[in-house]
Amino acid sequence: MELQRDLVTRPAFPDYRGVFGWPVRWEATGPHLVIGSGIGAVAMPKAQSEAVLAGLARQDCLGPVLAIPTKREMMSILLVEAELPAWGDAPPPEQVRVLPAGTTVPLPDWRRPEIHARWIVEPDAHRRWLPSLGAVLATIRSSTPGALFRTLVPGGAR
Repeated sequence: MELQRDLVTRPAFPDYRGVFGWPVRWEATGPHLVIGSGIGAVAMPKAQSEAVLAGLARQDCLGPVLAIPTKREMMSILLVEAELPAWGDAPPPEQVRVLPAGTTVPLPDWRRPEIHARWIVEPDAHRRWLPSLGAVLATIRSSTPGALFRTLVPGGAR
């Protein structure tokens, strides 16, 4: 009897809840991640996220990242460990949002090509931890030109 080791079968549907323990709600448009209960998310324009993702990868803090289309532009959604944001004197750059608890984010579903959510960085079942919100926000600040100076200049010059 010979095993076919190259044959990989996908489950009938993406099991984000079973594999990763994520709070998932099934809606008419497919699976949606529910922010809260230990999982958070940071949204930013995809065009600005490349430097952030590279910085997180250098620090070995890169977690799952989604690309989600909106009416205005493509957004990157960085999944993080939920914690209270500590803004201090430096809130995140203008176009970066920490999504509040209860927000739902569409998840990719390979059975439904009409769902436009795609993984930029897929979740890894062997590395299920998420980066901390603080680490992601610090990397965003350090990767965003002018972000460090915005709060130091009176009136928040950009």
